[in-house]
Amino acid sequence: MIPATAITLGVDLGTTTSKVLACLDDGRPVCTVHESTEWATSHDGHTQTDPETLLRLTLTLIRRVVNEAERILGAVHVRAIGFTGLAESGVLLGSSGAPIAPVIAWFDTRGTAEIEALASRHPEFPEAFSRACGLPWDCQSSVAKLAYLKADGTRIVRGARWLSVQEWIAFSLGSDQVREPSLASRTGLIDQATGAPWATVFELVGLPADILPPVRRAGDPTGFLRHADLPLSCQGAVLTVAGHDHPVGAVGAGALGRDSLFNSSGTADVVLRSLPGRLDDDTRAELVQASWSVGEHVIPDTTLLLGGVRGGLLLRRVLALLGVTTDEQRADLDERAARVGALPAGLVLSGTGQTGNDVSISLGDDAGPAEVWAAATRLTAGNLGILLSQLEQTVGPHRSAVAAGGWTRMESVRQAKRAVISNVTFSTNTQPGVTGAALIAEHAASTPLTPLAEFIRLRLDDAKIPAIPLIIA
Repeated sequence: MIPATAITLGVDLGTTTSKVLACLDDGRPVCTVHESTEWATSHDGHTQTDPETLLRLTLTLIRRVVNEAERILGAVHVRAIGFTGLAESGVLLGSSGAPIAPVIAWFDTRGTAEIEALASRHPEFPEAFSRACGLPWDCQSSVAKLAYLKADGTRIVRGARWLSVQEWIAFSLGSDQVREPSLASRTGLIDQATGAPWATVFELVGLPADILPPVRRAGDPTGFLRHADLPLSCQGAVLTVAGHDHPVGAVGAGALGRDSLFNSSGTADVVLRSLPGRLDDDTRAELVQASWSVGEHVIPDTTLLLGGVRGGLLLRRVLALLGVTTDEQRADLDERAARVGALPAGLVLSGTGQTGNDVSISLGDDAGPAEVWAAATRLTAGNLGILLSQLEQTVGPHRSAVAAGGWTRMESVRQAKRAVISNVTFSTNTQPGVTGAALIAEHAASTPLTPLAEFIRLRLDDAKIPAIPLIIA
């Protein structure tokens, strides 16, 4: 009998699209599948989904990727699965362990009234929150969603549990209930000075002290898969919660240094900066004031700073304005824009930034599509450069930088980024999130003495040998 080939899965549960990647145990990709994440938006703009809907989606994607891997490789055995994805959204469990509330989208504004009311009663609290938790006191963090659910009549009593979406999916497949630090640091329930639950916010919001489960770091085993709706080849796979998709994507792209920078260039130009150890309360508050958030990285003993500007949104709108709709048109525009030197007089673009949604263009006589596109790439990069300059005034320069994402496939975009990000390299990995999750899962299955960052660095080096073609099913 031909032995089954061992594969590892990385699962990325996203806001728009969820995907699963199958890798060989040396990190080489085999295939990936994806599907839209099902969210329901009401007439008043509230967006949510059902926990069971996310579980069904995960089961469907795992079955599909295993079937595709078997078509390519023959018999397979799933050795380990790592779960990454969106933060802030979570699943509230009652004392019985079953969900008692919907999954509210991370960007949903519910909770605004509750946090404003609390700030009105305790005017000093928002600043104390940012100092301790490294987040702004707004509706995005999980604590705002819990405050809303509580005010809406959901009984959150002793024995209730709050799990991130990834933690709950893993639990539903056989994992222990765990708290992965990079995801927990986005809840607004953790004191970043200690990594422990922050008693003050629990008391003010009225949450039970045991609502968060025990800590288990990314890359540590959390259990073994046992689920009747998945094939025999999956049963017994080691499970791990790989963490928040942004730092997991940085890992998958090779931005592993403890003073590194990762730029994910999609709809938003998201920037992650890693720093060794923990920051003090004053520095956390200063960074939050400058529109950065502070939390834990998936790499142990490392602080993660997260910020961004709306770069990709502006670029997409400019492409639409220029009538560029096909890959061929985009490649031609990119080639011509990369040759543009100084911009012609009178050509001015404005917009984007961290919150801006509008794009304004003033044209001179000598400005054509290539010049307009070059101006757009330089504007978005310039805004990114301002953000990084502000950060470096507080924490100093980065030592290494990696950029990834769809826009970085264009040379004109890469040129603009090189001008503002020192020592930047560009990852060829188009799916760093699921890659990082799969590599972290491999670490969990191997239980090596090698630290997580070094383990992944070695696997990424191994994966540079000729790989099995990546097939999207």
